Amino acid sequence: MMRIGIFGGTFDPPHAGHKKYADELKVRLSLDKLLVIPTSTPPHKGKINSASAEDRLNMVKILFGNDTDVEVSDMEIARGGKSYTYETVTLLHGIYPDAELIFLLGSDMLFSFHSWRNPDVILSHVKICAVTRNDEINEEELREYVEKHFPDSKERFITCDFDPIELSSTQIRNAVRDGEIVEGLLDAEVLKYIKEKELYL
Repeated sequence: MMRIGIFGGTFDPPHAGHKKYADELKVRLSLDKLLVIPTSTPPHKGKINSASAEDRLNMVKILFGNDTDVEVSDMEIARGGKSYTYETVTLLHGIYPDAELIFLLGSDMLFSFHSWRNPDVILSHVKICAVTRNDEINEEELREYVEKHFPDSKERFITCDFDPIELSSTQIRNAVRDGEIVEGLLDAEVLKYIKEKELYL
């Protein structure tokens, strides 16, 4: 059975941390393919100092352009409006009915998953891989959370632990705005794109 990872996010901008997680998750989860899906309008975020959907999509394509096992999808941007995960995974289940779909979810978002729109629909189509990035979650806390909110879907949750990467898109946007050095935090071609388009200034 084909195993496909689903890596969604704002990617505003996509940075070295995104690439590192993607590369490691492909190996850890034995993925045949990784789908990277930039959001259209994230339901939980505003638009302060942000790039357009088109620019974010272009930067993601640049970052993963040399990876033959990565597919960058514009499905959420093309759909427009707010991006809800249950809609995306329902569509993907229809496209890949025989594949095992694994949705990658950062630790900062995990404990709000029960408040997402239609979480049971999401779990019916995908497994959730909780990517722990900053030592805030351990296995026992995950089990307690799942037992409380999703006792009948415990097998749908897995974890992948990583060494913390203290890097965020917000930090990079602010650094670009303030004229600080961001080389090494971004792919060189992504940084070139940001400069040419005068993003985040």
